[in-house]
Amino acid sequence: MIIVQKVEEGTTGAAAGFEVGDRIHRVNGQPIMDPIDFRVHAADNYVSLEVERDGEYYDVEVTRSPGAAFGLEFGDMKLMRCNNRCVFCFIHQMPPGMRRSLYIEDDDYRHSFLHGSYVTLTNVGESQLERIISQRLSPQYLSVHATDHQLRQRLLGRRKPSPDILEQIRRLADNGIEMHAQIVLCPGWNDGAQLERTISDLAAFYPAMRSVAMVPVGLTRFRDELPDITPVTPENAAVCLDLAARYGATCVRRFGERFVYGSDEMFLLAGRPIPAADYYHAYPQLENGVGMARSFLDSWSGESHLLSRHVARGARVGVVTGQLAASFLAPVVEQIGRLSALTAELIVVPNRYFGHGITVSGLLTGQDILETLAGRSDLDVAFLPPNCINTDGFTLDDWSVSALSAKLQLPLVVGTYHLARSLADFMRNGLPNMSDNLISGR
Repeated sequence: MIIVQKVEEGTTGAAAGFEVGDRIHRVNGQPIMDPIDFRVHAADNYVSLEVERDGEYYDVEVTRSPGAAFGLEFGDMKLMRCNNRCVFCFIHQMPPGMRRSLYIEDDDYRHSFLHGSYVTLTNVGESQLERIISQRLSPQYLSVHATDHQLRQRLLGRRKPSPDILEQIRRLADNGIEMHAQIVLCPGWNDGAQLERTISDLAAFYPAMRSVAMVPVGLTRFRDELPDITPVTPENAAVCLDLAARYGATCVRRFGERFVYGSDEMFLLAGRPIPAADYYHAYPQLENGVGMARSFLDSWSGESHLLSRHVARGARVGVVTGQLAASFLAPVVEQIGRLSALTAELIVVPNRYFGHGITVSGLLTGQDILETLAGRSDLDVAFLPPNCINTDGFTLDDWSVSALSAKLQLPLVVGTYHLARSLADFMRNGLPNMSDNLISGR
């Protein structure tokens, strides 16, 4: 059963008389557990629904034009919780006192389909596997890490038996479900021969298994009573990238695309240039940090001319980033001053909160941003990296952008991955209005 939370005006659902609070139990005779069920079973042009309102049940017949939206929104699905205790899990490396949602350990194949989140499938039984297949919940994004079953059990911290991931992949592949896999590299655990085995095993399922991404383990300073893991060093990253390059070249010849990719973080750790766009083919794992830097750089190259069209009276701009991205952002920020009337400075924020081993901008906290930008009255505005602010406008440690701005007495703008456009908007519109930034704390 699902509950209607919003009815969009002018849609099929509004015309059929749906109201907020209506409970939909069945569609075309099929029980409805979540919004995915509704989407699948209500796809026809003629739909019969069993609806409960104020304790009474009604049958509703709906006819709609092909492609017309139902216009109904439902509550969030109850998440399937993770039943693993991965040795590298970031949630287990966080201190108390952060946003509650950050401590939720989900492992939900439905969210993998809807939002591209990575799942282990250890909590997926026969009925869920059959649902993925029968409802075509494709693609699925899988946290594989190792295909050796015993090693994967140790990496996932499993004390109870779990399904063999290769058997699950085979079942999905045989039924036409597209998959993308990630390998979180933990030196001494799943690199070397084990990494070669994992890539080779997964490549056997191409094209159903469409891509594999290698990302380095992230280790915070909050690892008390957790297994010892060595961070990925520049040397580790270089060796893994070389392995990926060899396999990738073979896959390009066999499949026409690279199949196995190193994340941006791997290239930056190894001190290697970000590959050209053709390395990434269709950018199959962009949201996993595979090709995001290249996409940003190409966007900058294609749009930097926008800066010469506007004058911002020599405004002083700070471009905030984490330590890892500084190497490829520095030339971009240097160009800003040459292409426009702006004076630009790259401001690198060290991650004191999680520890200096965490260098990506997506894990910057408001606390560290405050400490780094404190006293910067010489700046007219600072642009924050978009991935350190959530969709509600908050940092990981629950600072709103307006609260940070008010505390610093400095206008802040959440940038985009199209930095030239963001800067051009600023040059056209002037400084952000700080009249709403009256919050002095969190």
